[in-house]
Order: sequence, then structure tokens, then C-alpha cells
Amino acid sequence: MGVKKTKVIIYGGNGFVGTHVAKRLSLANAKVVAVSRKGNFPKHLHEEDWAKRVSWKKGDANQPDMELLATCDVVVCLVGSPPIPTFNVDAYEQQLFMNGTANVSAIEAAGKAGIKRLVLLGAKIPESIQGDRFAYAKGKRLSLEAALKFSELSKEHQATILQPGGIYGTRHTAGGMPIPINWVLAPLAKIMPSQLVSVDRVADRIADAALCANSDTVAFSVIANSHI
Repeated sequence: MGVKKTKVIIYGGNGFVGTHVAKRLSLANAKVVAVSRKGNFPKHLHEEDWAKRVSWKKGDANQPDMELLATCDVVVCLVGSPPIPTFNVDAYEQQLFMNGTANVSAIEAAGKAGIKRLVLLGAKIPESIQGDRFAYAKGKRLSLEAALKFSELSKEHQATILQPGGIYGTRHTAGGMPIPINWVLAPLAKIMPSQLVSVDRVADRIADAALCANSDTVAFSVIANSHI
């Protein structure tokens, strides 16, 4: 009988960071379920063999599929939106939902489904926007608190939170066209390593934490930008 593959569900799986994480996990021989609101197979990955082994599913982190979660070993939460200003209640609530509520729902559902390992993508929050006035910061804090509660469910539960600064790398449009922003951000990262980190490095650390490779087995750990 072969060794059982680790099954990982990624919320936000077909996004910028999500596709890189899916690649790392697939190449590490994990069974990967990439969940997103549209569930599309990313067009820029159609020729990639590893991507054909990933299950690209339509779903909602805020209303997780409990039957699907019950089949998984690890949950990775990557749902989020940029820290843009909000000037009305609707915009505030939307950003709070994307950075907080959706992740909290997925984390709580994972605990109820019996999953023991969680990886959450947080963020390095500038001092200028910390506090509940800023939906982005409040959402990230609520997600962090949910991860801590997850780690306290039992001695077997483990949560790892990454808090990178700006993440750079090649992004793609919905049609599969690359967005050439790396030529600006990659050189800046060498000047400001405490502010920027590559998507490849972030994906490596998330995959390591999901598979417990090269990571501490403590119940709750936060990895800052400088250690990613």
C-alpha cells in the first residue's frame, strides 16, 4: 500500500499567490484542491502538467463545503484584497469581508471539519493604518485571532501565519496575459528587503508549513517578512 498523500485545500487558489502555492504543493506530490469564486482553470497554466493534477473548484470561503473539508488534511487561506482606502460603509464592509470575514469562516469551518493544520496569509501592517478605522487592518487582525483560536482547539492543532510586506512576481490577467511589473519591483526588493518579498519565496514557505517541511511544529507561529 502506498503512502497516503496529504490533501490540501486552498481558498483563493487560482489567484496570484494561490497558483504559486498550488504549484509548489502539486510538485511536492500533495493532492491539491484550489477553491475560488469562479473555479476557473487559470488560462496561463493550461500547458503546465502540474496544474492538470490540481482540482480547480468553484466555492466560497465564507460558505465552505463541509463535505469537501472533511476529506482534507490541511487548509490554506489566501483570501484578501489590497490595503486601499475606503470612503463609504459599503467599501469598508467589502474590504473587511475579503481580509477578515471570509478567512474567519473558512478557519472556523476547518476546525469543525476536523482539520488539524492551517496556514494563513496575513500581512505586515504599516503603523499608519493599524486600528479598526481601516478595514484592511481589522480584517487581518480578525483572521489572526481566528487562527489562534484554531491552534487552541487541541494539542494536535497547528496554525502558521505569514506576514509578508509587498509581494512581487509575475501576475496574469484573466485571459492569461502576463503583467510586466516585476522589472520594477524586483530591483526595489534588493533595496528594501524588509518591505518586499517574492511570490516564489512566499509560496515556498506556505507549502513548507502546509506539509510541515522545514517548519517548526509549534501550535501557533507567526512568520514575519524578514524571515520568509
